[in-house]
Amino acid sequence: MIEITLVLVIILAILAIQTNTLRRAIVYLCVFSLLCSFCYLLYQAPDVAIAEAVIGCTLATIIYLVALNKYKVFRVYYLTHEKTAESKQMRTTLNKTLSSFSIEKELELDMVLSDKTIEDITADYPYDVIIQYDKGQVTIYGDQSNYHFDDLVAYMHDKSAVIIQHAYLYEDEGDTLL
Repeated sequence: MIEITLVLVIILAILAIQTNTLRRAIVYLCVFSLLCSFCYLLYQAPDVAIAEAVIGCTLATIIYLVALNKYKVFRVYYLTHEKTAESKQMRTTLNKTLSSFSIEKELELDMVLSDKTIEDITADYPYDVIIQYDKGQVTIYGDQSNYHFDDLVAYMHDKSAVIIQHAYLYEDEGDTLL
């Protein structure tokens, strides 16, 4: 019985590491923790089994899910000063592309239309990506530390009919010595 449980523990550990879906990985880790708790029971350590079940399965799963919910919102600022039919058509096309990207990456798209400047947004508002449409040209701005930005640029080049330019915004990390 213990051998089967230990093999299942190894299989679930591999599944949790190799899965592409974060929610599925959390479920695998929860089941992994329950199997570890069961192994402790088989080794006649009920106190450790209870601690593993409470901490590993319950608390860790809740912490993972809260962290996942915090980082799943993908905030995109769309900047344009033009109010033409071409501008509205471009926004619709970009919105469809961004929606399909968000679905593929399991993100919730938050598209914000703005007439502010890039400097104002980077200084005052939380963003993941800034898209600027100006005179028929689409430029996507993002931070190098945001791993979704490079994925979005590659996705737009592969699956979108819109020709885009992209540029990195360099932000101060905030850790400076006085």
